[in-house]
Amino acid sequence: MSLYQVNKLLRDINRSAELAGRCQTAPDAVLQEYDLTPEERAAVKGWQVRTLYDMGANPLLLLVYSMATGKDLPTYVKALNENR
Repeated sequence: MSLYQVNKLLRDINRSAELAGRCQTAPDAVLQEYDLTPEERAAVKGWQVRTLYDMGANPLLLLVYSMATGKDLPTYVKALNENR
């Protein structure tokens, strides 16, 4: 697991509107720029918030990632509470 790389990606999305946009239009290209496992890639690409949280991703970075990719707070909370 490359948790550092997951959190780095989430942080970078927060810091760069251009990167956030590319995540929506060309996610595979963006994900190739980070050293992620196949499971991590799938979770980020599929916006699997609960899975990322369970892997150890920072919840604040997950929230910011969600907002940067067009999700609202209730949608984020619902996704975070999935399968609890």
